[in-house]
Amino acid sequence: MSTARRLIKGSIFRNAELCVLLVVSFLMTPLIVHSLGDRMYGVWTLVGIFMGYYGLLDFGLSSAASRFISQSLGRNDYDEMSRVATTACTLFSMVGAAALLITILIAAACPFFIHDPSEAVLFRKIILLIGVATAVSFPARVFDGILNSHLRYDYTSCIAIARTLLSNAAIYYYLSRGHGIMTVTFINFLASLLQNAGSLVVAKTQYPHVRVGCLHAHPAQVRAMFSYSWKTFVGQICDILRFRIDALMIAGFLRVDLVTPYSVGVRILDGFSKLALSSIGGMMPIFSQYEGRGDYPAIRAALLRVTTFSTLLCSFIGFSILFYGRAFIARWMGPGYDSSYHVAVILCISSLIALPQSPGIQVLYGISKHGVYMVINICEAIANVLLSYIFLKHYGMYGVAIGTTVEMLIFKLFVQPVCVCRAIQLPVRTYLLETVLANMLKAAILLGSFFFLIRGMVAPSYGRLFCCMALQTLFFVPAAFFLVLREPERRYILSLFRPKAGSP
Repeated sequence: MSTARRLIKGSIFRNAELCVLLVVSFLMTPLIVHSLGDRMYGVWTLVGIFMGYYGLLDFGLSSAASRFISQSLGRNDYDEMSRVATTACTLFSMVGAAALLITILIAAACPFFIHDPSEAVLFRKIILLIGVATAVSFPARVFDGILNSHLRYDYTSCIAIARTLLSNAAIYYYLSRGHGIMTVTFINFLASLLQNAGSLVVAKTQYPHVRVGCLHAHPAQVRAMFSYSWKTFVGQICDILRFRIDALMIAGFLRVDLVTPYSVGVRILDGFSKLALSSIGGMMPIFSQYEGRGDYPAIRAALLRVTTFSTLLCSFIGFSILFYGRAFIARWMGPGYDSSYHVAVILCISSLIALPQSPGIQVLYGISKHGVYMVINICEAIANVLLSYIFLKHYGMYGVAIGTTVEMLIFKLFVQPVCVCRAIQLPVRTYLLETVLANMLKAAILLGSFFFLIRGMVAPSYGRLFCCMALQTLFFVPAAFFLVLREPERRYILSLFRPKAGSP
């Protein structure tokens, strides 16, 4: 199977994984809340938020493992690939041991911050089960890295979909029969272990030439991985400051009740980001493979091509939010959430510029130039906090969104494109003006014309909105193919659907 077809297949499966997760969450949340009760569901949510911070123990090693395994694959150096995988597994095992130790300490300390003895015992059991599952998941990440480096996102997505469906079916069965939070915890514990085992079996079966040992770290690989991973780690911390601090600022400087309408608007944009990144977020291994072969012309060509496609996709989603967002929020949340739509509009403006450039960030990570992006991220985090604070004094809740948007527009238009283009010796004009902004303008004209024609059909109804989106898709796909894409891009797309010579 060609690289492009694997990427398309992986994109389809990753979008399917996202859709399954969203649908299951939408259907299961009311059952879990009503079965556990507000207090126990609050405990479960608190544990989930707390365990989410364990991801920082990764220290960026997952990204490093995928990058160096992909680079070795690009060189066809299977011995180096095995050394990288073994070193990564050893480091992940140490991280897992640290996570297990932290879990034991927290479980032992439960009586000090939970005064009810029965709840302390319950909380301790939950922490131990989820903590053990999380600790075991760290060394298993190397097998996901092997699959992702070979662009087998279809395998990892199928395993994740199976986990989501089976675990939630079990939760539904047992909650319907009166079981409680410990049953939910145990089901998630088993599901995590089975998912890890699935990744291990598939990676070992499909790629036996990648030999993964443990408790043996090659010093050169350790130095290379930590030199790469610490920059990723700093970037992750900055992302938390950039995207998770707005609600705290609203609660601290304005009013707590404003967090809810703001969060509703942010959730719309979160869906936008997840859908875009699940579709175009698998390019980093490709760039690493090209860099491993020293083929920078291929990196430039691939970046321009995928950025064109990501611009069209993000334009389709982003302009749809601007046009249908008010009706969708009115149907989803009911009346009284117009402010949420205004927040979504403000944030969507910057997302329309930022998300199409996600492949550029993947280039920096793929060729180990992400130290530049780390510096950009630090500056963005600081600017986001300062600008949001300045604007909230004048515009309240909307000012926080304006601060985030202004910061993103400055860095995504004038800083990040320059750094990406310098890293691979690509003209900024070709990348930003001719690929991102020009294609976005063409898409805006097409979509604006369509929106004008069907504006009378839009109403706060899921059925109406689905019909409008279906018609929009039928209109936009052929229109973009013939009126926006250039001839080489059209030929490239058509080549993906032609059978190769000698294939059945």
